[in-house]
Amino acid sequence: MKLILLITALLLHTMIAAQSAIVYARDPVPGFAHQRISVEDMKSDILFWQQIMEESHVNLYHTISKDSLELLGTQLLATYRDSLTHSEAVLLIGRLAAALDEGHIGLPSCNITDSLYTNALRFPFLLKGVTDGEWIVDREISYNQQLEPDSRIIEVNGIPVGQLNKRFRNYFGGLESWRKQQIGNNVRKLVFLEGLQGPYQIKAINPNNQKISLQVQGFGKQVADSMNKIFAAGAKRNEPYSYRLLPEGIAYINYRQMVTPASNPFDSFLHKSFTDIKLNHAKGLIIDLRENGGGNSQLGEHLLNYFNTKPYRLSAGMKWKVSSHYKAYIRLMKEKYNGGTAGFYQSMKNGEIFSFNNNELKKNSPKLLVFEGPVVVLIGPDTFSSANMLADGIKAFQLAAVIGEPTGEPGNDFGEMFHFMLPRTQIIARASTKLFKRADGDEKNFKPIQPDIVVHPVAGKDAALETAIRFIQER
Repeated sequence: MKLILLITALLLHTMIAAQSAIVYARDPVPGFAHQRISVEDMKSDILFWQQIMEESHVNLYHTISKDSLELLGTQLLATYRDSLTHSEAVLLIGRLAAALDEGHIGLPSCNITDSLYTNALRFPFLLKGVTDGEWIVDREISYNQQLEPDSRIIEVNGIPVGQLNKRFRNYFGGLESWRKQQIGNNVRKLVFLEGLQGPYQIKAINPNNQKISLQVQGFGKQVADSMNKIFAAGAKRNEPYSYRLLPEGIAYINYRQMVTPASNPFDSFLHKSFTDIKLNHAKGLIIDLRENGGGNSQLGEHLLNYFNTKPYRLSAGMKWKVSSHYKAYIRLMKEKYNGGTAGFYQSMKNGEIFSFNNNELKKNSPKLLVFEGPVVVLIGPDTFSSANMLADGIKAFQLAAVIGEPTGEPGNDFGEMFHFMLPRTQIIARASTKLFKRADGDEKNFKPIQPDIVVHPVAGKDAALETAIRFIQER
C-alpha cells in the first residue's frame, strides 16, 4: 500500500508542476499597480511568506538557520526608507527564497511586474551559456543584428557582466551550475527588474576574439510574439527523445524530456529503438540526459528495462509535510486530483510528516530486446528533477558508466511545489512540501550526481559524447 502511495505521489508531483493554481489569490484593489509598497506592508508579507514556507516544508532550514534568514530579511528591508517599487518587492522575496538554496523554488513573480515586462522594451539577446564573467550569445533579437552567435557579452550599460552575475545569482537557489543556467534563462526579465534600460551599451568579444562596442535597442511585444511563434514551431519539431545509430556502430538515444506524447508514445519509441539496436548488433549504447529537465519518473524505469538486469532503486523514499496550505492547493485542483493521494493527504493532520522508506530493490523481468553491451549515460547541469533521479539510481547502483558534468541539483530533492500569493504585495511565491530521498538513502548528502568520468565542455565539439564513444570502443 505504501509503495502505491509513493508511486502515486511521484506522479502527482510531475503533473502538478505544470499547473498554475494559486493559493490565496485575489484581485488587487483599484490603483494598486500605480502605488509603491510600504515597508510595513513588505514586512508583513515577509512574515506571511516565512510562515507558509515553515508550515509547508519538510525541513526549511536545511541550509540557512531561521535566525540568519530573519536577519537577511531585516537587512534587505533596511535599505529602503519608506517604500519599494513592485519590482524591488519581487526581488526582495527572491533574495529570501534563494537563501533557502533550492533549485525548484525559482524567482517569484507578480502580475503587475509581469504586465509591465510584457509591454516593456526588453534586453534583446538569447543566451546559450553563462560563465563567471561572460554571457554567451545564442542570438540577437533585433531587426538590425550586430552581434554574432557565440559572441561573449562582457559589459552592459557600463556594468561588467561578472558584477551582474553576482547580483543575479542571489535570486536563485540551488547549485552554482543551476544558478548560472537560471541567469541565462531569465536574463531579459532580470535586466528589466533591476531597472537596466535601453538603448543598451554593450561591450563584447566576437567569435574572432575581437573586442567590440555597440548600442542596441530593446525589443517589444510585437517582436516577442513573433519570436514565441517561432520557438513554439521549433518546440514541435524538437521531439522529447530521438534515436540514431552513430557511424561507429554505437546506438545513441537523446532523452530530452520524460514525457510520452500520444503521437510517439515512449514505450513504442523504446521498442522500435531497441529492435533496431538488436538488428544492427550495436557495439554499445549512449543515453544522453544532458538536456533532460525531468517529467514522469516512471518513464525512467521503462528505459532501464531495456538495458539493465541489476537490482536498483531510483529513490530511497520520501517525506511529505502536511499543511493547510497544500490542502487548499489540492482543493483548487479538485477537478484533476479528487480522491486517491489527494484524499489521503487531506485526511492527515496539519504539521505531520508522512514518511516512506523504500528499502526494497527492484529487479527487472528479462526482455527479449534487453541490450547486454556497454552502456554510457551522459549527464550535466541541465539534468534535473526526475532525470536527476534517474541518473542518481544509475550511478548509485552502477547500472551504466556515467560521463559528463555534475547534475543541476542534489540527489536529495525538495519538490511537490505549489504557488501562493502574498496579501499585501500580490507577489506569487512557490513552496515545496516533499523531500525525495536519493537512491543511496543518505539524507544528509546535498551534493549533485557526480559522473564516473568528468568531462568539461570544449568549444567547437561535443567532448562528453566523444569520450563516451571512446569508452565503449575500449570495452
